[in-house]
Amino acid sequence: MEFLLALQFLTRVPVTIGQNVEERNLGRAMAYFPAIGLLLGIFLAAAHAIFSLVFASSAADLGTIILLTMVTGNMHLDGLMDTADGFFSGKPREAVLEIMKDSRVGAHGVTAGCLVLLSKLVLLGQIPQEFKGFALVLFPVLGRWAQVYAAAFYPYVRTGPGKTSFTKYVGKREIVLASAVTLGIIIFLLRFRGVFLAGAAFAGTVLFGSYVCKRIGGITGDTLGAMNEWVEVLSLITLQFLF
Repeated sequence: MEFLLALQFLTRVPVTIGQNVEERNLGRAMAYFPAIGLLLGIFLAAAHAIFSLVFASSAADLGTIILLTMVTGNMHLDGLMDTADGFFSGKPREAVLEIMKDSRVGAHGVTAGCLVLLSKLVLLGQIPQEFKGFALVLFPVLGRWAQVYAAAFYPYVRTGPGKTSFTKYVGKREIVLASAVTLGIIIFLLRFRGVFLAGAAFAGTVLFGSYVCKRIGGITGDTLGAMNEWVEVLSLITLQFLF
């Protein structure tokens, strides 16, 4: 059930859960986030290969990025935009949290979203064609691993009635399983070079998580989405050097 919960949570794939779902189940489902990232990556790599048969390389790259946004329901990018609106508002902590709750998107959010999409498109375009399949598999895995790490090691910042989070159930089991799957995928695809990618993703996750905690005292659902987008872009930057 927890794998299906993760699939339902992270994608638009129609999944029916025939049991009662509690916060504990959602927390434990985070152990499968990198596995869902792997499925997304394989899907993207296959789609890119098909697009490349019909379109030029740049158009195939664009189609793949659009497909990723559609399959994930733009969820993580939405979190990034809300985070950017709050963090770049120049206001104190409580005001930042209120801005992030607003469903409307401001100039900072739109700018951040556009820059991330453009970054993915340009960085993917710089990777040699024969290695794009690897890149498309790896960066969704690492982005979703980063969410598990953040949920396991940083406090959930929103408090009060109705503001608890399933992240309180994310612990040693979830981060160990998620890390094992992620490292296995990296080593399988990159061999010893994968150490550099894993190190960059880990460092980027810790730096971003520390910044978020310093700014607002912990994480929120929006900052988890922003974390995913940041680590995806960082992974594509790192792959420029490995390929």
